[in-house]
Formats: sequence, structure tokens, C-alpha cells
Amino acid sequence: MSRRVRDRCLELERAIADRFRSGNLGLDDDVKLFDELLHHARPASVIAINQILTAFSRGQDRGSSTSALVVSLFNRMARASPKKVAPNEITYNILIGCFCRMGRLELGFASFGLVLKAGWRVGTVISPLLKGLCDAKRVGEAMEILSRRMPQFGCTPDVFSYTTVLKGLCDEKRVDEALELLHMMEDDGGDSCPPDVVTYTIVIDGLCKAQALDRAEGVLQQMIHKGVKPDIQTYNCLIHGYCSSGQWKQVVRMLKEMTVHGHKPDVFTCSLLLDYHCKNGRCTEARKIFDSMIEKGIKPDVTAYSTLLHGYATKGALSDMHGLMDLMAGNDISPNHHTFNIVLWAYTKGGMIDEAMHIVDQMRQQGLSPDVVTYASIIDALCKLGRVDEAMLKFNQMINEGVTPDIVVFGSLVYGLCTVDKWDKAEELFSEMLNQGIHPNATFFNTIMHNLCNGGWVMEAQSLLDFMVCVGVRPNVISYNSLIDGYCLAGRMKEAIELLDDMVRVGLKPDDFSYNTLLHGYSRAGRIDDAVRLFREMLSNEVKPGIVSYNTVLHGLFQSGKFSEAKELYVNMIKSGMQLNIYTYSIILNGLCKNNCVDEAFKIFQNLCSMDFQLDIITFSIMIDAFFKSGRKEDAMDMFATISAHGLVPNVVTYSLMIQNLIKEGLLEESDNLFSAMEKSGCIPDSFMLNSLVRRLLHRGDIMRAGAYLSKIDEMNFSLEASTTSLLISVFSREEYRHHAKSLPEKYHFLVDVNK
Repeated sequence: MSRRVRDRCLELERAIADRFRSGNLGLDDDVKLFDELLHHARPASVIAINQILTAFSRGQDRGSSTSALVVSLFNRMARASPKKVAPNEITYNILIGCFCRMGRLELGFASFGLVLKAGWRVGTVISPLLKGLCDAKRVGEAMEILSRRMPQFGCTPDVFSYTTVLKGLCDEKRVDEALELLHMMEDDGGDSCPPDVVTYTIVIDGLCKAQALDRAEGVLQQMIHKGVKPDIQTYNCLIHGYCSSGQWKQVVRMLKEMTVHGHKPDVFTCSLLLDYHCKNGRCTEARKIFDSMIEKGIKPDVTAYSTLLHGYATKGALSDMHGLMDLMAGNDISPNHHTFNIVLWAYTKGGMIDEAMHIVDQMRQQGLSPDVVTYASIIDALCKLGRVDEAMLKFNQMINEGVTPDIVVFGSLVYGLCTVDKWDKAEELFSEMLNQGIHPNATFFNTIMHNLCNGGWVMEAQSLLDFMVCVGVRPNVISYNSLIDGYCLAGRMKEAIELLDDMVRVGLKPDDFSYNTLLHGYSRAGRIDDAVRLFREMLSNEVKPGIVSYNTVLHGLFQSGKFSEAKELYVNMIKSGMQLNIYTYSIILNGLCKNNCVDEAFKIFQNLCSMDFQLDIITFSIMIDAFFKSGRKEDAMDMFATISAHGLVPNVVTYSLMIQNLIKEGLLEESDNLFSAMEKSGCIPDSFMLNSLVRRLLHRGDIMRAGAYLSKIDEMNFSLEASTTSLLISVFSREEYRHHAKSLPEKYHFLVDVNK
């Protein structure tokens, strides 16, 4: 090698090493750099070549295409003169990792064989094979290599090898085996391979995801006892587990323990807390956590913003959602596809298609093209609004833009075409689905039928059932149940019962859901005698009625005034040893209270409390309402005060009952205070509650307080109910109230003019 060539080779090696350390090795120019180095290479150049291959294989866009490039570069290296530069163990480690990511494990094992043949240490190259096997759900083979083959090759498994297999076991929910392997590391590994914090955290995470939280805490104590200090990721796994299982008290305890061990919540911790509160409808609490993040110097990332946005979108709190988007922009956090799709979904859910289209424009302005989720939301909204032609235009647009429609998009379009009786177009769409490799099954059609029935398109759902048969998809029990439910919702019980016979005729056996749907339909139609007849028919058809069936009939008997029959059924349920649930007791308590048997209902309620039966807020609301209606105000107030002692929080119905009755009793200041406490607790008033409070105050002649609730109705974009509007007009038709009109919001001042 000439001095000039050697100097150039050294120069290239230094340049590659510098760029590798700084993380600036990329694809385009550095492929040329690789080729030039290979041309001038010397044996020591393998270090620089490995750095290039490592950088490429670790790239952010690594996948099958990047891995294929690494394999291609390796082949160029292998074809070069061995005297120049030859692959070593590290090169093969990179190569095997790429083969595994490409899903070509057989090539990975073939490369492993070359390492064995060369007599190199296999410990360097075995880790990517273990990971590849675990990723391919072949954890058993990975365990075999770890426990038997590695010792045969003369190499001792290291903590990374153990951790790789442990993660594979946990990913497959084989947590008992993971625990056993962890104990093996602790006991048999001795000082050579003790578990580290990553190892313990992986096992804790696996146990949390399997909802084995007590065992996860056991591993936490175990690692502390072994002198391994938990890190923030360890505590986040446990917090995530407790959030997922709804154990908020344990979440708080874990946060305190985490702080004691010197760890402050990070952005991921806060996102978990946000997600928990939002999923439980407590956006106010979530916002407090979000604001405290900023106060403590924790910068929310796009995931944290998106989590809170989803909470607002679910509740329909559009103004809060917009305020958060503005805050996001002010803090230079760029929305991603998921963020925009959340906002878009909020608008499409409310049928605000123009606003949704504006969000799509904003996406494009920020350099983001609509994806399949974006188009699915728009198309679904248009179809549900009856604008099917526009939905088809959007469908064609997405295809022209290279976005491949999924089964959700096709489902929305088939639904839309059914509602406008375009069956020929639906058949074309079905053929297009097949051409794209999407093969609709009964579940696909059942979803559309369910949506059609819920929207009142029961005949169209019937036609779709017939269409299923035509295209070779056999309807199942769920298909018929959806249609039975549709006919019941439409009050067409004759057709619903006929479908029960049709099911049997085509070889399907009606299940308890089939009967429960019909029972509910009869009960809702006030045909309780037919419901009782069908209930008995279930027994003769060897379909054992469950608690849902009993509850439906029991509710119907109480509703239709058949009090003695209802009590008889209730007694028979107890005698049969049936396990009654909270819904059963709610029906019984409500039925007794409606029939002026409040003392009997209260006795049952007290028995439930003494048995530590898990009550719900509905039960308390029933009793509070009954006490007020029977003139037992103090008992109602005491009942409300005991709610928190049972681990429950009042809902909007409970608060509405209390506040309305406080107003009725003339306790206006107390009613105002309770409404304020309700809002502070994060319980948001609904339209029904606010309209009820306005009417209650108007009846008392308290115009000013009624005006405050009218303002709240306007603020929350609710509408006045007809009875509220009628009462307003009636009140202001009386001379003594006309001068009070000015205390109402300005939009209601016209009432004075109407009544002049």
C-alpha cells in the first residue's frame, strides 16, 4: 500500500470515527464514504466499517429496507480481497441483527454457523439471535439457547442475554416462567450475572401488564433487598399497572414511595396520571395535573397534550380543547397526526363537518398529509349526515393521494350507501375490497347492521342481512341479534319474534342475548305479559335465564304496577340461590320506593351496607329521591353525607336531586353552595339538570338565580327545553315579574316584549 493510499485510508477512518461519535453518520453520503474506504482499506479498517454498519442499523428509520442496505454493504465487504479487510465478530453481530429484523432468522443462524466455523467467541453474536427469536414469538427456542446451548459453546450468559429472554417471556404473558428465570439469575448466577435495574423493571412491567400487581410489588421489594435501586422507569411501570386497574389510592402511594427514593415524576409519569383521569371523565383533575407539570418545570410533550385533548374531545369540551391547542402552539409543540385526528374526531362526532374540514386544512399547512384515520373520520361523519356522495368523493381523493383505505373506511361507505338505497354501488365497493385483499367477514357486516339499527334503518339492515348471504358470508347469531334489536327499538315486536324462528330454521341456536333483547323490547313496549311468557319459553328451550333476564322482567313488572308479581319473582330469585347484583337491588329499591314502601327499601339498603355489598351511586340516588318525596328531608341529607364513606362520589343525577330539593325547601344559599362544590369536584352539569334548576327557581319566582343558570346553559352551548321556554313565557306574562327580566342574560329580554 502506497503512502498516499495509506494516508487517505487513515483520513477516512478518522473522519468516520468522528462522525460516529457525534452521531452524524447517515445514509446518502456515507454509503459513498463506505465504498471509498473499502477501496483503500487495510485490515484495521474493519473498525471504521463496523461503525458505519452500526450507524446504519441503528438509524431512526431502521427497518427491513435499512437492514437490507446493511446486508448489501456486508456483501460488498465480503467480496473485497480478504487481505484488505475481513469481517470480525462485531461485523457478524451487526449482520445477524439485521437478518433478525428482516424476519430472516434462517440467515441469522447461517451467519452464526460461520462464526462457529471461524472459531470466534459466540457470546458476541448470540444476543441478536436471542432477540430475533423472542420477536418472532419463539421464546422457547431462545430459552433453550440460553440455558443449554450457550454453556455448550463455552460462553456464560450475561445480563443482557437474560434480560432479552425475560422480555420475550413477559411479552408473551409467560410471567411465571419469567419469575423463575429471574430467581435463577439471583440464585444460580451468583456474582457473575446478578439482575440489574433493567432486568427487574422488565419483569415488574410484565407482571403489571398481567394485572399481577401484588407479585410486581414483591419483585420491587426483592430488588431493593438485593441492593438494586429502582429507577423512574420501575415506578412508572407500577403506576401504569395501578392506573390500568383503577386503583387510585395505590397510585398515590406509589408516587409517594417514588419521591422518598429520590425520583421526581417525569413527563411519562404525568401522562399516565392524565390518561387515568381523562378515561374516568375527570378532565378537571387532569388539567390540574397538567398545569402542575408546567409549574414544576416538566415540559409536557405531544403525548401529554394529546392525552388531555382526547379527554376534552370525549366529553365534548370543545372550548377547552381549543384553549389547549393554542397553549400547545404557544409552547412550540408541533401537533402530530394523532393530535389532529383527536380534534377532528371531536368535530365529526358532533356532526360539525365544516370545522372538521378546517382541521384537515390546518394539517396540510403544517406539512402533514391526511392519513387513513383522518379520512375514516371524515367519511364516517359524511355518511352519518346522509352526505354519501361527498363521502365517495373523499374516498376517491384519498386513493388519488396514495392513502390505502382500510376496512373501517369501507364499512362507513357501505353503511352510507345502504341508507340511500344504493345497493349496486355497495356491491361495487364490496368487489373493490376483495381486489385490495380485504375479505369482509360476518363481524364487518354485523357492525354495519348494528349502526343501521341504532339509526332507525332497520329495513336497510334486513336487506344487508340478505346481501351477506348473496356474497357468501354466512350470518351468525350476532347478525340476527343485531336485527332483532333493531326491530325491538322500532317497536316492531312481531318481526323481531319471527327472526327468532328464522334463526332456528337456518340452524342457529338463539342465545341469552337473543331472548334478553326481546324481553327488553316487550318490557319497553309495556307488554309485560308477553315478556313473562317469553321468559318461561326460555326455560323450555333449555336457555337458562341469567341475572340480566331476571332483572329485565323484574323491572317490567314494577314499571307496569304488578307489584305482587315483582315481589314474588324477587323472592324466588333469592330462594334459587341466584347471586343478585347491584342492578337487581337498584331495580328492587326503586320499585319499592315507587310503590310507597320506603321503609322496606331502606331496610334492604341497610342490610346491603352491613354485608359490605359494593353499592353504587345510583343506589344512593334512588334512596335520596325517595326520602325527599316522602317528606324525610333529614334522612335524605344524612344519606347524601354518607356517600363518601362508601368510597363513592355523587354524579350529576345525585347533585341534581339534592339541589332541586334544597330549592324546593327554600334553602337557596345551601343549593348555591352545593352547585359550586359540584363544579369544583369536576362533576359537570348536563342540560337536563340546568333546565330543571331553572324551572324550579322560576316556580319560586327567584328570577335572578334562574338567570345565573340560564347563563350557564348558554355558556355550555345547551338548548332550552320546550317546558323551560314555555315556563319563561308564562312567568313574564305576569306583571309582577316583568321588571325582573333585566336580571336575565340579554338574549332573554325579548320575553318582556312578547308579553306586552
